[in-house]
Amino acid sequence: MSALSTSNSNLLSDRIRKEWRLVSILLLLLTLLFSSLRDDFALGRLNNLIYDFTMSAALPRTPAPDVVIIAIDDDSIAALGYWPWRRKVHAQILEQLVQARAVGIDIVFQEPNPAYPQDDEHFARAMHKHGRVVLPLVYDAGRDAINTPLPILNDAAKATGYINIEPDPDGVVRQVSLQQTTQSGRVLPHFSVAMLLAGGDVSQAMHALKPRHQNTHFIPYAGRPGHFNTVPYIDVLRGAIAPTFFQNKYVLIGAWGSGLGDVFPTPMSNADMATMSGVEILANTLQSAREDRWILIPPNWLIALACCLPVLLACRVLLSQSPRSTLLSLLGLLISILLVNWVAMHIFDLWVPPMASLITIMLAYPLWHWRSQEAALRQVMQELRTLELDHPDIRVALSQPQSGLNSHNLPHRLTQLHRSIELLRLAQTKREETLRFISHDMRAPQNSILALASLQRQTNHRLSSDELLYKMEGYASQTLELVDNFISLARAEAMEMVLSPLNLPDLLADCLDDAWASASKRNIELIQDDTEQAWVLGNAAMLRRVFANLIQNAIKYGPDGNRIEITMKRHAANIHINVRDHGWGIPEELQTDVFEPYRRAHEAHTNTPAGSGLGLAFVKIVVNKHAGVITLHSVPGEGSTFTVTLPAIQAPDQY
Repeated sequence: MSALSTSNSNLLSDRIRKEWRLVSILLLLLTLLFSSLRDDFALGRLNNLIYDFTMSAALPRTPAPDVVIIAIDDDSIAALGYWPWRRKVHAQILEQLVQARAVGIDIVFQEPNPAYPQDDEHFARAMHKHGRVVLPLVYDAGRDAINTPLPILNDAAKATGYINIEPDPDGVVRQVSLQQTTQSGRVLPHFSVAMLLAGGDVSQAMHALKPRHQNTHFIPYAGRPGHFNTVPYIDVLRGAIAPTFFQNKYVLIGAWGSGLGDVFPTPMSNADMATMSGVEILANTLQSAREDRWILIPPNWLIALACCLPVLLACRVLLSQSPRSTLLSLLGLLISILLVNWVAMHIFDLWVPPMASLITIMLAYPLWHWRSQEAALRQVMQELRTLELDHPDIRVALSQPQSGLNSHNLPHRLTQLHRSIELLRLAQTKREETLRFISHDMRAPQNSILALASLQRQTNHRLSSDELLYKMEGYASQTLELVDNFISLARAEAMEMVLSPLNLPDLLADCLDDAWASASKRNIELIQDDTEQAWVLGNAAMLRRVFANLIQNAIKYGPDGNRIEITMKRHAANIHINVRDHGWGIPEELQTDVFEPYRRAHEAHTNTPAGSGLGLAFVKIVVNKHAGVITLHSVPGEGSTFTVTLPAIQAPDQY
């Protein structure tokens, strides 16, 4: 049986490893598939959500000291009147910014103001005098049209750049193109690049325009809305802020007031859903272009490899860990992926979309649980079929349904397998006990008879005929008793009980009559209470043998002059029959074993009466087959009380 178990264990291990290889290959293929679909609608939105969360979880960054926003805010509009203002006002503010490195005005001047036509010329002279003013362009890709400032203003500006903000499909601004090529072939620099050119950072501007494997640049936002140094337009115009404050700084002028200008959600809007003004998005882009710091996206092959690495680790965990440890390890792996992405974004400016590996790892546990259970179920069913073929008697036991379990699932099959193994162990134990009984207990009296015969042949040790016959008769009777007990036990285990109404007081009286002779020889008193009616459904022959065994044991394992009391008491729907003696008693540590076959409580005592150790085993089996129970209460030196509890019925004449 051990060789079979080893073979089955190896077979199960091979099946599990085969399923593991198939699951690992499937998980890797799913990872590659999800990685290739990472920008599709569903996966793209999930990757974007994680991107936004990771970006918003950044540690606070110090705002760039050389980037200042002049905000056209509500206070400025209240002081200067309704928007739009006269362009002469913008010319006046340029006089306060003569020390600025470059000034970018995030206002589109496409049409003249007929009410104040001289303002455009005045504004143009102010820009020309300043020499470092950048004006915006708006590129309409659908019509391939460029909306430029008025020619007089366009000529006066140091540079122009397009300010188109192109949100992702979910409306969030995450990336920017630093240049656009029109259908006619004209290259338009971004507004931030134009600012660098106007401020003299030509090398930085050229480096920002250098071709890369990705057309757009992901903006590493410096902070939440309001992060940059911001001053009100009206304070600058009135001179409340000294011109030296703007010395050698990039200045952006744009709308900030409520209901004025354009605002967009960004990755930094996750926590409080606060939108960011277009001019502040330009400030973030300008800072990133100056520092040449962008969130980089690796090539497709590197993204696929990075997603496969944690999946390979998850596959290793599936094979080597217990189910509970596997679940905890996979949860830890999911958290680790998010932490690694945070480190990659904020330390190395690198973003690897993680949803391919996250989804695959989340699928790994149920997929592996399914396939490993299928492999285990097939193995268990094969072992059950083998056991049923080798041991047909097991098939009957396995046919019994398990409460609450489907007959085709793994728990049910494991229960059947465990029951089969337990039955085999019981059969093996019983076979070993039977062999011990035959080889020892039954041979002992036969060897004694042979020893007497050998002794009788020796003239100097010869026994008298009466003594010889007495001893041989005793050994033969002992053998017959052993055989009788053994057969009775086997019959009780195998037979179906035929039950009929019995009056227990009558049956017990017959048992006491049978035991009277042996009790009288030792002056033992047998006492039965006066109960007249106590009916049960039982097999008369078997129950008579049960109580006869209990009474004979009380006689054998007690002193001369002992008293044996048999009482009955009805409680609820049961009848309790007590057989009490005042004999040797049974030690507490042996009381749980006395109902097992071939177990004797007083086997080690001297002058212990002969016995097989099968009597109480027979009693327990018969009582259990009558839907009853037997219990023992014993105190060494004071005696024992065996209590048989049987279901009571009404007397036949009351039906």
